[in-house]
This record gives sequence, C-alpha cells and structure tokens, in this order.
Amino acid sequence: MNLTIVTTGRADYGLLEPLLRELQGRSMFRVRLVATGSHLSATQGETIRFIQADGHEVTPIPMTPDQDSEAGICRAVATGLTGFSEHFRTHRPDLLLVLGDRYELWAVCMAAVFHRIPIAHLHGGETTLGAIDDVIRHSITKMATFHFVALPEYARTIQAMGEHPERIHVVGALGIDGILHTAPMTRDEWLTHAGITNTTRPVALMTFHPVTLDDHADASRQVDEVLQALDSSELTTLITMPNADAGGAAIFARVQRHCQAHPDAFRLVKSLGQRGYLSGMRHATVMVGNSSSGILEAASFRLPVVNIGDRQGGRIRPANVIDCPCERHAIRQALTRALSPEFRAGLADLINPYGDGHAAPRIADRLATLDLSNPGALLKKGFYGPPQPVPSPPPGDAP
Repeated sequence: MNLTIVTTGRADYGLLEPLLRELQGRSMFRVRLVATGSHLSATQGETIRFIQADGHEVTPIPMTPDQDSEAGICRAVATGLTGFSEHFRTHRPDLLLVLGDRYELWAVCMAAVFHRIPIAHLHGGETTLGAIDDVIRHSITKMATFHFVALPEYARTIQAMGEHPERIHVVGALGIDGILHTAPMTRDEWLTHAGITNTTRPVALMTFHPVTLDDHADASRQVDEVLQALDSSELTTLITMPNADAGGAAIFARVQRHCQAHPDAFRLVKSLGQRGYLSGMRHATVMVGNSSSGILEAASFRLPVVNIGDRQGGRIRPANVIDCPCERHAIRQALTRALSPEFRAGLADLINPYGDGHAAPRIADRLATLDLSNPGALLKKGFYGPPQPVPSPPPGDAP
C-alpha cells in the first residue's frame, strides 16, 4: 500500500511521528512524508529540520502565507492546491492520510479529491467553537473516506454527518503514543534546552494562538490580557510560537516585546521540538493558553491547565482543565486555583480519557485491512446518517 502522509507544522508532526514509525516498520506499507505550511517558514522556525533530524525522508511542498492576513492565507491555499495537484499527478498514492484541521489541509484534500485519491482523516468529529478549524475539520470529514477518531463521542458526530459507520474507527489520540514513546529530559536538561536560567522559580508553559473566528485585530489585545495576568505571578513563563494564522504575527510581536522588557520572567522559543515540548509538560507547574495540547495531552502528566477563551470550546475536557475568559482578572483567579495544593492533589489519580498510547498500532492494523483496489467506488460515499427532519417554513411564508 502506497501511503502519502502530510504534516503542516510542528504540532501535527509530533502527533503523527509514532504512526510514521509504526507504518515504516511494516513491510506492506510504503510511506511518503510531505511537509508543508509552517514547516517551511523561517518565522516559525523551519521545523522541517526536526523531521529530518528524526531520520525521516521528507518532500517539501511550499504553502506559506505571504502576509499575516486572511488574503495571505487564501493565496497560500491557492499555492498549495497547485503544488499538491502537481505532486499527486506524478506521485499518486493509494491513500492520503491527514490529521486535524489546519487550513493547509483544504488544499491537500481538495487536490486529492480532484485526483480521485481516497483520504483517511485523523481527529475528526471534534469541536473547536472559537476557531475556523471547525469548518475546515468538518469539511475534511466530508472529503474523507475513512475516519480515525479519538473518542466514541466524536465517532457519533461523524456518523450523524452521514459517514458510513463501518468506515469510522475509534482509536484514541496519537498524542498519547508520543508521550509513551518519547524519552523525557530531566528537569535540568529541559531548563537548559529551553534557555531558562532561573532554575528556582516554577515554570508556566504558555501557547496562545489566534482565535480565528474573532476579528484578528483583537489578537494583540487578547494576548496582552494573558501577559498582564502572568506579570503578577511568581512564575517563569516559557512561551512557544503561535500558529501561522491571521493574527499570529501580531501575537508574536507582542510576546517578543514583553519578553524583551521582562527577561527574568518571560522567555520566547520558536519551537522546543517534540521531545522538548513533552518534557515541558512533564516539568512545568502549569500550562496556560488555548492550545489543543492542553486538552488532549496535558492530562497524561496530571498538569493543571488554564484554558483561556473559547478557541477549544466543545472539546471534551479532562479534570485538569480550568476554563476562563480572556480577561486578566479571570486568568489570575484561574491561575490561583490551578496552583493550589488542593487542585493539584485532586489530579493524583487522573486518567487521560483520550487514550492509552496504542493508537498508532490500531490505525496501522485497520489500514492493513482496507481494500483500495477500486478507489472510484470508495469515493462514491452516499449518506448513511439517520434521516433528518425537514423544518416547516415559518407561518406566512410561501410553501
């Protein structure tokens, strides 16, 4: 089976890496890895180098916005659609495998649909009410033929969207596999890796992405609220790069200025790498921001998470997550609760509901059973959901 796997940035690569190794270890699979999006961006740290350092052969296909704006993202998607169409014309796989909800996947999956290539989608069925990712994720579900989801609740969502139940597989979250298969750094090693020189203060791990369904002009104000809340804490805050979304550059500029003004309490890194990021969740005292890693992976470390705003709205929360609005006083209150001995003690027996660390072999086992000999038949999906009632028109409207 010829598989093409696409990674759009550091976050999804960290999730996909255990699956890559699982598939590469099975002789029936021939895997081509393609990197696009922020992997190829100097601003985002050119994280394709981490993929290469892990020993993977990788094909780059550029799709980097030329501006931090909606128009810049639209141009990037158009560029990506052309690039992936050309790639699929010369390197046609039996199956395309993608993960998540990044806008770059629109270009990837649209090209695959036009080239009649079946798609397997990971992490569908989830909800992020504050992000345009919701629209992207659900549209990829309708383009995809096979679905590998983290929880039964998400499988039910995809079935309600009309997807065939026999093509929906509950496998858990791949991020938990990464935790179990990545050797952690010691605390001293991690502090050195992160460039933190004050080793006596507790560390907050912060990632704050644009809330893409808000006006991206609000991004600066929103991150200011987070930074002001952390100013009054006794924490050293390690901040990682925001996503390459509209508003991301504004967040980066504010964070950069704040770190320069408060070098003893704040530090910015473009990317910690997968091992560095997972070690950060192991050694940090609290996680702050609106990253999906706070919802999916942090529970495995029993790490308190202050989840700010509605970017992750709709995702199922483990007990370590404290939600609060993007307002400095509310963030301070949530931080006080997260840092309290009582809250931390209550997480002692927490089990991460998102999986047991064996999602990669489950996915590989199911992929091995797929019959891809007739892609045309696979693409004629039909609608298998329960009948939906048709709403009556309001009184007075024409029939």
